[in-house]
Amino acid sequence: MKTIIIWVWAFWFAILKHVAKTNPNTIFFAYEKDEFVWGYLKNTRENPYFFHGVKLPENVVFLDNLDNLWEFDLVIIAIPAQFVGDFMNSIKYSFAPWVTFLNLSKWINNQTLETPSDILEKKLWDMDYNYAILSGGMIASELVEEKILWAQIWCKNKEVSQQLKNIFENQNLKISLSEHTKNMELFGSFKNIFALYMWYLEGRWLGMSSVWYYFCELYKELPVLLEKLWWEKNIEFSDFSLGGDLIATCFWNSRNRYFWNLVWKWNSSQQAEEILKNEKKHAEGYYTLLWIQEIILQHQELKEFQKIVQIFTK
Repeated sequence: MKTIIIWVWAFWFAILKHVAKTNPNTIFFAYEKDEFVWGYLKNTRENPYFFHGVKLPENVVFLDNLDNLWEFDLVIIAIPAQFVGDFMNSIKYSFAPWVTFLNLSKWINNQTLETPSDILEKKLWDMDYNYAILSGGMIASELVEEKILWAQIWCKNKEVSQQLKNIFENQNLKISLSEHTKNMELFGSFKNIFALYMWYLEGRWLGMSSVWYYFCELYKELPVLLEKLWWEKNIEFSDFSLGGDLIATCFWNSRNRYFWNLVWKWNSSQQAEEILKNEKKHAEGYYTLLWIQEIILQHQELKEFQKIVQIFTK
């Protein structure tokens, strides 16, 4: 599958390094719209902001434009959901009919609360394409360091699912195939809210037994939130896109944990947000919380989620 990844920031840089090293005889293509980042990548094969000293393999080729997208069988979308619609509008008819879009983004649209699959379905309604998701408990730095990690892939087309598994799986990254689609996207958004709360609880010097109690209370409310927003409430902790991602993000070195550390230090979510922006980072959980806070506050069943809204939006 001729492959391009669009946008090469932290996690996506790690993914590109991983697939290129896993498939040394395959050429992978990359495009980055930020001129400074693109120039730095092209000249040094390094990301200017993250993983200093880590270079992308020589089988990664950087493109100056997206003029020949029709050549690609696999387009890896590393684009936040609020930008996917405009991006697709600009290049909608540039893809081959058999193209597969693999979504890495763990965001929902801040205006419509749609996931990337919803957005593609509306924008590409007259195209025949495959949609796939890659998600799991993968800290970007650990992927770069080639730690042993796990993730899940979903695609309606089972043959494509297997092809994607073959591209991504190696001795360090184990891939399982999932039966879920919408929830895989949503888990990636909501586990970041969990991380905000867990770090807040740890900052109150609670014992880990207490932290895990609140984790379980919040987890019990997750099906209710999914149902209120998207009418799909089936969850299984054994799905690594849920359970594994929750544990990795909530209890390890994630940006959402770092965000709460900044809030604790400066006593303001807004100040913490500005610090992260200056470091070219985002606490996705904070933004997701802002976007869905009205829905959370409308439903008394979401008591723990309401506490998080009160903590981080005051």
